[in-house]
Amino acid sequence: GHGTAGDDREWRALIFGLEGQSVALARLLTSQGWHVRIASRQAGTRPDLDSAGVNITPIQELSLETMHALEAERADAIVTMLSNAENTLVCQTAYEHFGTERLVARMSERDNFDQLRALGVIIVEPSTAMVGLLDQFVRTPVATSLLLGMEEHQSIVDIEMRNPALEGLMVRELRLPLDVLILSIRRGGGMLVSHGYSRLQVGDWITVVGSPESLEIVTNQFVGVPGGVTAVP
Repeated sequence: GHGTAGDDREWRALIFGLEGQSVALARLLTSQGWHVRIASRQAGTRPDLDSAGVNITPIQELSLETMHALEAERADAIVTMLSNAENTLVCQTAYEHFGTERLVARMSERDNFDQLRALGVIIVEPSTAMVGLLDQFVRTPVATSLLLGMEEHQSIVDIEMRNPALEGLMVRELRLPLDVLILSIRRGGGMLVSHGYSRLQVGDWITVVGSPESLEIVTNQFVGVPGGVTAVP
C-alpha cells in the first residue's frame, strides 16, 4: 500500500538535511511506497551519496526557487532537520507558497515553537524522540501514517518516568488524556514496543504524542508533580 490513503497515487516526501536520521527516514518511507527526496547543501561534498541508496539532491540555498526546483509543490510531506531558524524558513515558505499538507520539523530549542505551531507544523523534539520514532516506523508501519497524519498543534516529546507511584503499572492502567498516544518506551538502551500491557519502570524514557496541554499533564504524571493524572482507581 502507498502511504496512508487507499488510492494508488504515489505519496511524496521531501526531507531537508543530510544525516543518518534523514537517510533512515527516507529508506523507511521508500520501503512503504513513498517517493522520497533528500535536499542538502552539504550533498556536493559527500563521496558516499550513491551508497546511501536514496535520492539525495544537492542544493545551493534554502529559497523559494530551490523549492520549486525540488518540486516542493508536489510533496505530501516536508520534513526539516536543519537549525531552528532554517526549519522555520522552509516551513514558512512551504506554508505560504505550496500549502503542504504535512510539515514536520525536528527542533532543538523551543524558541520558535509558537511560530511553527501557527503554521500547523508537527514539532519533533528532542532529537532522541526522532530515533525512537524511526525505530517505531521500522517495527510498525502504522506509526509512519500516524506521524504524517497527526493533528495540527500536536507535538512529540520524550518524558523520563520518575514517579515511583507508577512503578509496575501497565500502560493501559494509566488514565491518559484521550488525545495522547505512547509511541515507544526506552529502557536501558533498548526499545520496548509500547502496548497496553507494558509495565512502567522508574527511569524509562517514554515517547509521547499529544496536544501541548495534554503533554503537560502527562509530564506531571510521569515526573510525579501534583496536577498529573493518576492511575485508574
